Amino acid sequence: MSLLISLVLFFIMVSLGLNLPSLQFGLLKRRPALIIRVLLATCVAMPIAALLLLQCPLGDGLSPAIKMAVMLMAICPSAPMIALKSRKLVENPELATRLQFWTACAAIISVPLWVSQLPSEAGETVWNIPSQDVAFQILTVQLIPLLVGVSLRRWRSEWAERWNSLIQKIATALLLALLVLILIVALPQAAPMLIGNLKGALLMLILTWIALALGFAIAGEDSVERSTIPLVLSMRNPGLALLIVQQMAPGAMDIKAAVVGYVVITAIGSVPFMKWRKKTTSQA
Repeated sequence: MSLLISLVLFFIMVSLGLNLPSLQFGLLKRRPALIIRVLLATCVAMPIAALLLLQCPLGDGLSPAIKMAVMLMAICPSAPMIALKSRKLVENPELATRLQFWTACAAIISVPLWVSQLPSEAGETVWNIPSQDVAFQILTVQLIPLLVGVSLRRWRSEWAERWNSLIQKIATALLLALLVLILIVALPQAAPMLIGNLKGALLMLILTWIALALGFAIAGEDSVERSTIPLVLSMRNPGLALLIVQQMAPGAMDIKAAVVGYVVITAIGSVPFMKWRKKTTSQA
């Protein structure tokens, strides 16, 4: 399963790099404040919001697996399918792709920092892993394939145009297969735990709504930003979260199932926002 997770992340990040015509310093030069707001929100504010929710009465009595999944998803930004989902709201998902690039780069620093700083009660043994090990994992499965994709796009643009669509489909299919496989394998063991932790599902839903509201608040007046940035914040990176679990606690199927559950809750929780933005943009 570790190999499958790594392959999923590899194809996803290569596909992201192929979607970028060049290293994305243009957006940083033109809109540095926007980049900073998004990175602070997705890499700092979201983990803090998750910690606060887990410390409130709603978090009392939740299983360690639910707490672990919530924190892992909160600290892992750069959702792999953000461009596909944003395409449902905007014609050109360029902003989503650019923001995904920057959040993927920021994750190399932010995720190890959060792992080293989180209290042990937030997720038991996973937080005891050395932060440099986490940084190395993120470097090898996110940054390196991302740079491979960017390089191919820059130096082999015709090849990139021809094969990017196929690579993107492979990445999406592998991710969906991974999530379904984990759900099938973990369901007999994890179903009672998930059913008995409906408060955990509610907490995940509230965290999704917080992300959507925060993303809308930090977006500018532009309609594309108001549709895209909330999705960037709310959609987390299950592949990276699962890789961390697989490396540090490979037998923890309940945690993996809870991560998949978070993905499902996020999809459900974002439906009202998607409908509202579609209606708003169609009337504009």
